[in-house]
Amino acid sequence: MRVPVSYVWSNPYFNSSAEKYRKHLHDLWGKCILSEADMRRYLSAMKEQPDIMLLWGFCTERTGVVGLCREYGINVAIWEDGFFPHYDTIHFDPLGFCWESSLPRMIFRGCTGRQRERARQARGAWLAKPVKELPAEIRKPFVLWPLQLVSDKVNEWDLRLTDWTGLIRHFRSCLPARIQLVLKDHPLSSPKDVVGIDQLVSELPNTIHLPKGVSLPALLRECQAVAGANSSVLYEARLMHHKPAYVYARSWFTNHDELFVPVSRDFATQLPRQDWLENPSSMRTERLDDYTDWFLAQLLARQLDSKIAAEDSLRFRTQVGRLSYHSYLEHGDAIFDD
Repeated sequence: MRVPVSYVWSNPYFNSSAEKYRKHLHDLWGKCILSEADMRRYLSAMKEQPDIMLLWGFCTERTGVVGLCREYGINVAIWEDGFFPHYDTIHFDPLGFCWESSLPRMIFRGCTGRQRERARQARGAWLAKPVKELPAEIRKPFVLWPLQLVSDKVNEWDLRLTDWTGLIRHFRSCLPARIQLVLKDHPLSSPKDVVGIDQLVSELPNTIHLPKGVSLPALLRECQAVAGANSSVLYEARLMHHKPAYVYARSWFTNHDELFVPVSRDFATQLPRQDWLENPSSMRTERLDDYTDWFLAQLLARQLDSKIAAEDSLRFRTQVGRLSYHSYLEHGDAIFDD
């Protein structure tokens, strides 16, 4: 595996967190590549090619940019915000992000001892966090719906929704009446992210809306299940807490529907795998526990603590090189066995 030294980069966000890692690599062209036309122009004008293209997950013209990298033999690594914890890690993958990643393409055939140990150590540390009490208005059993940012790139690319009311209304219609539906605001939400929510809650039975400050760990520990679209809370609930997760969108759970239960608005009145909703402990088979540990270990293998990434140049560049496209072509799935 070649550790990259020079690079070019693309990112759809201005002054994003990715900028702080530029000091570890020689920025060969000194410019954010925002389009396929940019890439073509620089490839024609510059004599030297970079070791790698660092491409943020959902850049608008990523398909064309990646195509040019393939044509010119330039290595590529796709990166994004990580997941455990979400805003303190960065994620790398040789193929893409969410449903474009290598993880939805992988088939679970077993969990190694090393993967199992890594997953269980991470889970143990995660669940050691202190937990506050639930708000008084919550009535068990309840299902948690973590609201997302409407403008999140994942949702723009996949769902193209302007608000969450349609999905929530459908889910409430499928959810047994005795189970409370708890909506919780995203920590970074603004008024546009909750458009129509309070009006919707007033119309729906046994449904409440909680502000962003309510303790997420408490909600996850006490809920019967979680539901939503692409929220990282879905992964946390399923992988850390072993709770059923009902999902409306594509993401890491694509092709892993034994772990994450897909829901379509074509369903009429009953949720798929309602037995898991009624009795979440019924999903704790030895095989599903191994599957869960394997999936969690796979996610962890693709991410790096952002503090380490900011301070340790060699560690950062080694991780980028190991989880790049050329490394994947050469070594296959072995690149995730770190």
